[in-house]
Amino acid sequence: MVSLIPSYFPPISHWKYIINNKCYWDIESFYQKQTLRNRTYIHAANGILMLSVPVKHSGKNIRRKFNDVLIENNQDWKKNHFKSIKIAYQSSPYYEFYENKLIDFFNQDNNQLYKLNLSSIHLVLNCLKLKCDEITDISKFKTINDLSFLTNVKRSKEKNTKYIQTFEEKNGFINDLSILDLLFNCGPNSLDYIK
Repeated sequence: MVSLIPSYFPPISHWKYIINNKCYWDIESFYQKQTLRNRTYIHAANGILMLSVPVKHSGKNIRRKFNDVLIENNQDWKKNHFKSIKIAYQSSPYYEFYENKLIDFFNQDNNQLYKLNLSSIHLVLNCLKLKCDEITDISKFKTINDLSFLTNVKRSKEKNTKYIQTFEEKNGFINDLSILDLLFNCGPNSLDYIK
């Protein structure tokens, strides 16, 4: 069993843990700024593009638990994220296959960041026709592999096996991007890649 902090369309490296283990989603940990909790990275025409979900700030030096972090929905971030993803991947082999699910995702009302992140994970699981063995009570487990450190970084530095990326000729292969990059470029074969 692994303990993970749900991130926004997590990087590819996180998925080997998500699909191969029982997952406990740690939403009680303290929120840390400038981490993968509210951002993801995609491969755009000019290289890496960070997509960041704006969050409401609670004031100076007040630590909040992750499940208390609210999304700043006054900004047009959903429209901007969808547009950026569409521009980056509309010429990829599988974008059109998943576009409607992505539209539905961005039309959801999520006020809490952790719920948005879990929804992004469930969207990808649905696209890959997978179920995650999610655990809500960890007291039954003797050992827990705490992988929260995976989310506590600005950007993952994990190396991936190469696959064809949309802008690879221009920018070269970029490692460990959002799972969306793999999904739009490899489609159902993404599962074989991350196993």
